[in-house]
Amino acid sequence: MISNPNFEWEQTICIKEDTFLECFEKARKLSEAKRLSISVMRNNERDGIFYSAKAYDELLKQINGLKHEISILKNRQN
Repeated sequence: MISNPNFEWEQTICIKEDTFLECFEKARKLSEAKRLSISVMRNNERDGIFYSAKAYDELLKQINGLKHEISILKNRQN
């Protein structure tokens, strides 16, 4: 395991496809509460990814943070 304090582990919630479809509302609430995506699994392979609104907002924040870091690195090279 990486012990670098600047490193964050990205997580997802894995749920079998049939369980996801049967318990969609509970899965959505879990994704909202944890702010994590849900990997929908079929035959031990990811079939799709579901993002609740809060999980999607969290993803957008991470993407914007990465864009900001990239622009800083580009400016340092110039």
